[in-house]
Formats: sequence, structure tokens, C-alpha cells
Amino acid sequence: MTADTTTLSTPTGRRDLERWTSQSRAFTERYVRELFRDTGVLFWTIGFPAGFYLLTILVFVPGDVPADVEPYVKASIAVSYGTFGAIIAALNSFSEQLGADLEADRYVHFRALSIAPTADLAGRMVAGATLALVAFAVVLPIGVATGASFDLRSGFSPLYVLAALVTFAVFWMVVAVVVSVAVRNSRYASIITVSLALVAFMLSGYNGTDPSVFHGPDWLLNWMPHTLATRLVAHHLVVPPSAEIGIAPPVAPDAAVGLAVLAAYAVLALGVGIATTRRVLYKREVMP
Repeated sequence: MTADTTTLSTPTGRRDLERWTSQSRAFTERYVRELFRDTGVLFWTIGFPAGFYLLTILVFVPGDVPADVEPYVKASIAVSYGTFGAIIAALNSFSEQLGADLEADRYVHFRALSIAPTADLAGRMVAGATLALVAFAVVLPIGVATGASFDLRSGFSPLYVLAALVTFAVFWMVVAVVVSVAVRNSRYASIITVSLALVAFMLSGYNGTDPSVFHGPDWLLNWMPHTLATRLVAHHLVVPPSAEIGIAPPVAPDAAVGLAVLAAYAVLALGVGIATTRRVLYKREVMP
């Protein structure tokens, strides 16, 4: 074996990778079970956004929107509330479960075991991203049932939508990690994270779908992680017959540009998440 052979090609490297994969899978299974059994989390991530969407449709849309435009307006609103649910999922998936682990001093035991901190974080993120995708997807059939019209802009649209949702979920999950570590109380962390989701949703013009209620410069809507993701998703799932009926200006960025920006946010956030998990939760100073 040559000296420049990579570590992963050695038996020890393979064993380390197998152990990391096994730990990640175990953490994922644990967190998925906890998340999807928690009625409080399911209410805030799935029931609340869906109910909020129905309330908006019943109260604000009738009589205010021309009939030929209404299906596309409802579709944009459904996407907006779907990504709102995904934000809550990404935040709650960490804040409640991580807060509970901190309160129960589980990390005191985890530190004494041969556990890779990144495997723990990866498991949490896979579980959280899964819940975020479910939270988003639940609103779409409800939208269809109320008359929303969805379509695909291109054959790559499903991949663009998936990439946008996952990358922006990573950003919000790391926000939840930081909040949970700072607060160290599952109840307060949950309140703070849900409040953050509501404030971000409302102040950004319903995740960037209604710039008329956004008080900042419109171009910023194509740069903030949650509004950029929402506008990209809406652009690829809501395809009206004319550009005048589509999502309000500014024009959504090209998919490649938008996804590159979201990926940059995700990578930076992931670095913060890994550092916080290693140094604060596991108290390990040496990387990786």
C-alpha cells in the first residue's frame, strides 16, 4: 500500500466510516420516532400551517381575486404556508428534542461513549428534514382541494423544489441548535423557535410571496434563505398562463443561481452546527 493512500481505503478507515454510518442511522431512527410520535410537534408543523392556509382562503381570497387568477393565487398561498410549516418543522425538530436531551443530561452519557458528534447531528438533520418535507407536502393536496392549480415548470422542477427545501431546512435547523443550546429548556426553546418562524413569515411578506407587506427593499426577497426558497418553489410549482399572474416582483432568480445561494447558506450553517455540537454538546476541542 502506498504512502499516499487515503485513510478511508485502510481497514481502520472503513471501520470508522461503517461505525459513523451505523451511528447516524441509529440516531435518525431514534429522532424520527420521537418527532412523529410527538403530538405537539405534529400540531405546530402540520396542523397549524394547514389550518392557517384554510383560514386565509376562507377569509381573504373570496371576492378579492378574479376567478381566472384565483387558482394560481391559492397555489402561491399554499406554497407559502407549506414552507412556513417546513420552517416550524426544522426549528421544532431540534428545539424540543434537543432541549429535552439537554434537560435530561443525556449528553453527559453520550460524551462517555464512542459517539461521533457529527453522526448525532446528521441523524437529527435527516429526521428534521424529513419532517420539514412532510409539513410542506401536506399543504399542497389541501390547496388542490380548495381549487389551487399546480404544475411543473420543467422536468427538473421536482429536483429544484427538493433541493431548495432541504438546503433552507438545514439553515433553520442550525438556528434551532443555537437557540436550544443557549436556552437549555425545551419549553422555552419551542416558544422562541415558533415565534421566530411566525416573525420571519409575517415580516417577510408571507415568506416573500406578498412583497406589498414587506417593508424592506424588494430585491432582498431573493436573498434571504426562507424567502428565496419559497419563491423558487413557487416559481417551479405555480405556472400561470401569463407572467402578470405569477409571483409578484421581483422576478425569481434562475434555479442555478438561487440554489447556489441556498447551498452557500446551508454550508455556512452546517459549519456552525458542527462546531456547536462538537464544542458545546460533546465538549470536544479537537476537529474533526
